[in-house]
Amino acid sequence: MTNEILNNIQKSAFQFFMEYTNFNETSKGYGLTSDHSMRRNIASIASTGFMLSGLVIGVEQGYITREEALYKTKKTLLTLRDVVPHQFGFYAHFLDIETGERHQKCEYSTIDTALCLCGVITVDSYFKDAEVSLLAKTIMDRVDWSVLIHENNHKKLLYMSYNPDKGGDYVGKKPGFIHQWEMFAEQLMMYVMIGGSGYSKEALSLYEGFERVHGNYKGIDYIYSPGNAQFVYQFPLAWLDLRNIVDKDGISWFANAKQATLVHQACAIDYHTEFKTFSKYFFGFTASDTPKGYRVFGALPNHDNKINTDGTVSPFGPIGSLPFTPDISMDSIIEMMKIPGLWGPYGFYDGFNFEGDTPWISSRYISINKGLEMLMVNSYLYQDVQKAFMSHEVIQKGIEVLEWRRLD
Repeated sequence: MTNEILNNIQKSAFQFFMEYTNFNETSKGYGLTSDHSMRRNIASIASTGFMLSGLVIGVEQGYITREEALYKTKKTLLTLRDVVPHQFGFYAHFLDIETGERHQKCEYSTIDTALCLCGVITVDSYFKDAEVSLLAKTIMDRVDWSVLIHENNHKKLLYMSYNPDKGGDYVGKKPGFIHQWEMFAEQLMMYVMIGGSGYSKEALSLYEGFERVHGNYKGIDYIYSPGNAQFVYQFPLAWLDLRNIVDKDGISWFANAKQATLVHQACAIDYHTEFKTFSKYFFGFTASDTPKGYRVFGALPNHDNKINTDGTVSPFGPIGSLPFTPDISMDSIIEMMKIPGLWGPYGFYDGFNFEGDTPWISSRYISINKGLEMLMVNSYLYQDVQKAFMSHEVIQKGIEVLEWRRLD
C-alpha cells in the first residue's frame, strides 16, 4: 500500500512534466518546461533540469521507452546549447516557452542554472551516449564560475545572479551582479560542480566561505538557513546522495536535512493553536502557492527570530523529506490523501490552508515543487537519478576536491 501511494506520486509527477514541457517538434523552445500549470507560456530553466532527470526515472520505471527519452534528451540539450540565452554560461531564470527567449528583464540565475545542470549531468551519466555527452560537455564547459567569485571579509564567495539591464529584476538602476551566497542555503551542488570543472582550485575555499550558523529548537541542533525555508535543505539532496558522506569537518548535510525536517514538524506542532492547519502530519514552512499567491515561509530559528507563515502547508514539504524522515513523511502523505480535493490529475496540488472559514486548496502545480516530489520519492524507493548523478565524473571529481569522505 505504501509503495503504491509513492509510485503514484512519482508517476503522476512524471506525467506532469510530459504534459507541461514543450515537445513541439517545430518549436525553438523544445524541452522547456512551464514554471507552473497556470502560466504555461512561461518556462523556468530549473524546471527543465527536473524534466531531464524525470526522463531517467521514466525509462527505469517503464513510463517511457529508452528511445523516446533519449530523443527528448538530445533535442532538449540542443535547445540548451543553441537557443536559451545565457550570460557567462548562466541561463536566464524565465523564458518564453515557444521561442526560448528571455522573459522580460529577468535575472541570469546561478541556482536555477545549477538545477538545470543537475538534469544535464544526470542524463549524460545515464544514457552514456556520445552525442549527449558532447552536448552536455559544451553546456557545462561554457559556465564561467570565475566571474562570480569575489572576496568579502577575507572569504571567497559566489554572486547569486547577474542582470545586465537597468531596471531589470533585482538590480533597479544599477545593473550587474546580485547578492551573494554568503550563507548556507540550497547552493551545495554548485561547489561540487565547480570542484569537477576547470575552476576546481577555487572550489574548496568557496565551499568553506559560506557561513554555517548553528541553531537549536526543542533540543534539535542543526545548521540552519537564515530564512529557514524547508526547501533549501531538500533541493541539493534530490541529486546529491549524501547518506553516508561527510565533509572534512564531519558535517553530514543529509543528517542536517533530517534535523531540519524534525524542527519544521516541531514548529508546526507548537504553533497548532495559532494556525489550525498545522499538526504533526501537516508541516513544512517552505515556498509554495498560498491563498495570496506564491510566498516563502520559514521555521524557527531564523534571522527574524519569529515564525514566518500564514498557515499554508505544501505537500512537497513532507514528501521532499522522505529520504531523511521516511516514517514521518509517509504518515503525512497518508493523512494528506484524506483531504478532499487535494489530489488532482498530477498528484497533490501545491498547497492547502484551513485558516479561513472555508478550506483553501491550491488549483495549480508548481514545476520545481512537483519535481522535488518526483525525485525524492525516487530517491527513497529506487535512486535511479542519484545513482546516475553521483557516478558522473564531474561529481566524482568535485566530491574529491571538496575533501568529502564516505563513512565506512
